[in-house]
Amino acid sequence: MLEFLIVVALVGLVLAGLLVGTAVFLLRRLLRSRLVVAATDLVADGVLAVSACRPRTTPNRAAALRALRVSRAHRLLRERVAVAQRAGAHLGDVPAVLPRLEAEGRRLRAALGRLVGSTAAAHELLDRADRHLAVLADLTEVVDTAADAPAADDALARDAEEAALALRLHTAAYTELMGRDPQHAEQADRQRGRAAS
Repeated sequence: MLEFLIVVALVGLVLAGLLVGTAVFLLRRLLRSRLVVAATDLVADGVLAVSACRPRTTPNRAAALRALRVSRAHRLLRERVAVAQRAGAHLGDVPAVLPRLEAEGRRLRAALGRLVGSTAAAHELLDRADRHLAVLADLTEVVDTAADAPAADDALARDAEEAALALRLHTAAYTELMGRDPQHAEQADRQRGRAAS
């Protein structure tokens, strides 16, 4: 009886562990999903917009405006990268750098959000935000330039190669066919003789 209870307890522990592990995995997946990230960014931007647009005077209103500009610049860069990737443009390392850049932008927005309403002066933080905005603007311009560059038309070159190969194969097959049949070979020789005279 004791062995049966131990087996039941072990099975119960394994099932509980699997259930908890699955729940943690699903929760992490959910928190990392694009919808949750976009909703979180939207709520944060809404709070900053309300803080920046209050009729009464708010200390460090510029911090809220900078945070909104950083958020907008990141959204614009993501859209432009997606458009360029769909167009088949070569973007180099930009897609690999984008997650780190967005993480830095989130940290900046959070720091700027904490600064709103505070009387503390944070010129260094505002300068960091301005430098980050300049980097985003440069990167967006480069991505736009890459997307506007004409893509190499490999389809035309491939079609020409296929047409040339088909012509070679047809000519080789025709030559082989004409070489096997003696009657056609005599007719071909006569036609060549008439053409020469």
